[in-house]
Amino acid sequence: MKWRFDQILLLLIIVLLSGCHSSPEVIQDIRTLPQDNSFYLNRSATNHETVTPEEQPRMVANFMHHFFLPWNQAGPANTRDELLREFAKYRSNPGHGENGRKRTGEWLEELARNADLETYPNARFTAITIDHSDFRMLPTLRPHFSSLRADGTGYPFDNLQNSAVPANTPIYVAHVSKDKSWVLAESHYGSGWLPARDVAAVDPKLIALWERSDYVAITRDGISVYDEEGMFLFKTDLGAQFPKMDEGEENYGIMVARADEHRAAQITRAIIPRNGAVLQPLNLTSANIAAMANELINKPYGWGGLYRNRDCSAMLKDLFAPFGLWLPRHSSNQALEGGAFIDLSSLASEDKERMILERGIPFLTLIWVKGHVMLYIGNQRGRAIVFHNLWGIKTRDLWGREGRQVVGHAAITTLHPGAELNNIQLPSDDLLNRVEGMTLLVRERR
Repeated sequence: MKWRFDQILLLLIIVLLSGCHSSPEVIQDIRTLPQDNSFYLNRSATNHETVTPEEQPRMVANFMHHFFLPWNQAGPANTRDELLREFAKYRSNPGHGENGRKRTGEWLEELARNADLETYPNARFTAITIDHSDFRMLPTLRPHFSSLRADGTGYPFDNLQNSAVPANTPIYVAHVSKDKSWVLAESHYGSGWLPARDVAAVDPKLIALWERSDYVAITRDGISVYDEEGMFLFKTDLGAQFPKMDEGEENYGIMVARADEHRAAQITRAIIPRNGAVLQPLNLTSANIAAMANELINKPYGWGGLYRNRDCSAMLKDLFAPFGLWLPRHSSNQALEGGAFIDLSSLASEDKERMILERGIPFLTLIWVKGHVMLYIGNQRGRAIVFHNLWGIKTRDLWGREGRQVVGHAAITTLHPGAELNNIQLPSDDLLNRVEGMTLLVRERR
């Protein structure tokens, strides 16, 4: 049988296309690099404190200053025009709902009527969250997806999910919805609509007690909090902190806020296990940071804290909280406000990596690309190694259509994750090529 040219060409295309869809489920970096942060420690500096005894108290004071900002602000930070623009944004693209169908304009108008922003701000009071909750961009728990594709515009990228909010987070409530089921609140790292059932008002006496206390920081996910009678209250995760009341051999006694019948916060003594918490601050050593990072390795990716999971910036914010090192919530703010920023955007890829290896402080340096942030943890055979929570690797097919090789969890990789993928990738899509800069969270040691 003789093959015609067009038949051969068709066969080659079929082979190429099949190759584009034969990528392994786990990318090579994750298969070959040890997924253990302690493996990358510089053994000579493992337990050396990275800040002086004078610096860490100042660092903790800055953390607490930010943490309590909502209880010390004179009024709402958001303007009515800013909030109205949020509704206008979704009017131009109603998007898709959880059932895959397009949203209607009436759906949005109903939310706008309930938001009652004509009366904003109609509340103005200090409060605290009494359970784990979520900041929503609009007063609804239902999602808004830009499309139904899996390229970063569909599930799980709910545009209305702003950020998770741990139990017992100080907040300022600026506004209450018409049906009183939602409050518009501000925390030390973000703002949005919260279900009213997750909020209780606080008075000056509680605020003073909360601000004067020593603190316990949570160091593992899924820690159950119980009252003195052993009744379950809520679960809390790594990165949360609570005022300490006392401590025993097996437990810490902590203060938690619960709502009374008038939705006012009342202090309750609660109990958490000692093996799930530390007295804050934990010493800022590379070994301790690696240990906290290992508590987060393989944790699922969660856009905006969806399903109590973390995205890239939420993971790093929570990672450093037990040390009393405050980071903003969003990746760009972490890079530009978290410490000393070094601009790498004008350098060639190989020069970027050389600068990271030369000046980066392992476990205390953030690497930033637009829309993503990573923690530099060291080098392996001359390559920079990072710990980050990533959704996936951008891919392109033969026709240039963008897709994703999903990773979907916290992992240790090089700055070339997915380089082995058969899918056609443009050089500009490579992670190292997209690096904008690095941020030193502590001062360089000369």
